Amino acid sequence: MRRQWSAGSVLMREGEQSEHVVVIEAGRVKVASAAVSGKQALLAIRGPGDLLGEFSAIDGRARSATVTALSSVTATVLSGSAFRDLLIGDGKVAFTLLRIVVSRLREADVQRLEFGAYSVTERIARLLLDYARRYGERGDDGVIITLPLSQDELAHAAGASREAVSKALKRLRALDAVRTGRRRVELLRPDLLADIVEGLPSVHLDADMPNDPR
Repeated sequence: MRRQWSAGSVLMREGEQSEHVVVIEAGRVKVASAAVSGKQALLAIRGPGDLLGEFSAIDGRARSATVTALSSVTATVLSGSAFRDLLIGDGKVAFTLLRIVVSRLREADVQRLEFGAYSVTERIARLLLDYARRYGERGDDGVIITLPLSQDELAHAAGASREAVSKALKRLRALDAVRTGRRRVELLRPDLLADIVEGLPSVHLDADMPNDPR
């Protein structure tokens, strides 16, 4: 079944008992989770071709994250039983799912490394470069990140406080590396950001980086 959601709509909610699976055809979503303290963590941005909700469809447990549309989203929705039947009956599909799970585990490992070993400025520079490569569009002066993310959401993604992220962005602006506005970031000097994060592993495959800001 094909469904559509408008920007700001919730596709799945953390803690709910449901097992349908969503395959995004168009649009972007953010995947976020909340700690017991209430602190939010932005886990990932997903887009066309990405699969959502597969864990609950497989193990029957409650949703582990909330998925919210960042833009208008069109997706195919499968029931949990239909998804399980597909995995059991088609080895290629099952192997593709395994590759997705492995990729996300690798991504999580890199994020844990960054949170423990690198400064907030380094983590923000890294996030901006990754977002620019995946979602960037050429502007007059640099690369505009097309994701409408707030400083709070950047802080959630970097595992830092909003105040620390604000200071990091101020430092990057002072270096003329970025220009920021309301839910808008433009990379003016991607080379400076790359110098900051030089040597860090990438959490995204090169095949998923169609736009090179350099």
